[in-house]
Amino acid sequence: MNIDSDNSEPVKKKTKSNNIKNDSFCVLKDKNYIDKNSEYQEKEELTDNEDNEESTLSNKDDDDTLFPFPPDYDVTDMLEGIKYHGLFPTVTDRYFTAYYKLNVQSPADDICILIHSNRICMLTLAPSHTIFQGDKYITKVNFKVSNKLDRVLNKVSGKSKHGAQPLQMNSNICIITCSNEKTYIIKCCIIGKLVEVNEALIENPKLLLEPPHKGGYIAIILPNIKLLDKIKESLLTQEQYNLKILEQKVTMNHLEISQVCTTKTLLNNDLKIINKETQTHCNKDQIILSNVS
Repeated sequence: MNIDSDNSEPVKKKTKSNNIKNDSFCVLKDKNYIDKNSEYQEKEELTDNEDNEESTLSNKDDDDTLFPFPPDYDVTDMLEGIKYHGLFPTVTDRYFTAYYKLNVQSPADDICILIHSNRICMLTLAPSHTIFQGDKYITKVNFKVSNKLDRVLNKVSGKSKHGAQPLQMNSNICIITCSNEKTYIIKCCIIGKLVEVNEALIENPKLLLEPPHKGGYIAIILPNIKLLDKIKESLLTQEQYNLKILEQKVTMNHLEISQVCTTKTLLNNDLKIINKETQTHCNKDQIILSNVS
């Protein structure tokens, strides 16, 4: 009896496990069938949507033929809302702020310092500098400012510009010679370190007539950051510079007018004196004629 009971128990367990397997297999079959049906339905829906889109696109194409589109090259309506004055700002206009120092060593010895947003400075001549006035032109730019100091030999390294030549407000940057054989010593007008000089001016001095972004600059300087604000206060802004130049032009015009007026008054006085002398001579002649008669 014990043997039979032992043999019967595992048989029951096997049948139970088999039933579970069969049930799970049926469930999997049902799931696969449902998944296949859902995929088939999704495909049908996609094809229906594509057909609908194609039909709508064809209808739109038919509608587009009825609408008169302007030609592609006609962009006048698009440009009406754009403010364009015919000139785009240069690199110096966008990223540099101009400061000026007038009459550094003599009248019209005007220097322009362009300060970048990262505080690096570009040194050049102001448009009102005496070099640009008159018929003279630049013949030579020499960066050897003394027997012992040549700005071209300046060598720097690293972010802090080690080995750079130190500069003070009255340091000489270069010597410019003009066609009238007159020389002009250009001062630095800023405290800092010399980064580089424009060596292209040695071969082509007339390049200084060009704007700074086209090579018309003298030197690039790293200013003393602690003193930069004070240096800016000692310089003129663009608006202040424009006002000063206008004042100078007005005073020059007044001087010219006053000179013309003085010359006219002198001429009038001379004419009066001449008229008096002629009248006296005429009176004398009349007296002589009357005596003779």
